[in-house]
Amino acid sequence: MDTARHDHVRILDGEIGDEELVEELRGLLGEVSGFEQLAERMALLSDPRRLRLLFCLHAHPRVRSSDLARAIGAHESTTSHALALLREAGWVRATRSGRAVRYELADDFVHDLLHDLGSDHLPGVGHSHEHSPEHPHEQPCDGTARQL
Repeated sequence: MDTARHDHVRILDGEIGDEELVEELRGLLGEVSGFEQLAERMALLSDPRRLRLLFCLHAHPRVRSSDLARAIGAHESTTSHALALLREAGWVRATRSGRAVRYELADDFVHDLLHDLGSDHLPGVGHSHEHSPEHPHEQPCDGTARQL
């Protein structure tokens, strides 16, 4: 995992007191909504099976659930249930291709997060940040994977 830190520096003429800092932080938090929804969404990553599914979909989008089940060594019903949870939470989306349902990452947030977590693409597979409606992940990605 990348150990580089992002230092945020406050630019002021003088020091800020603890109480003023606390009030500013409260103000920042008051401007943001959706903490509960984000926490629920992120909680799904605590399950290794769901995380493996996301890594697989990041490595190669548009995979059938039965193939994902075989790849992670799980039952198809367990995999389908995990994919349904991920779909409901906005991590993945499903598209019908004939009789098969294929899964892919839902958006750039998921894609970028998986890069940050150390997921990589299979050789010849990339993702673009400019999605087309039919095939949102076709162009090479410049993201680099990190060792977990």
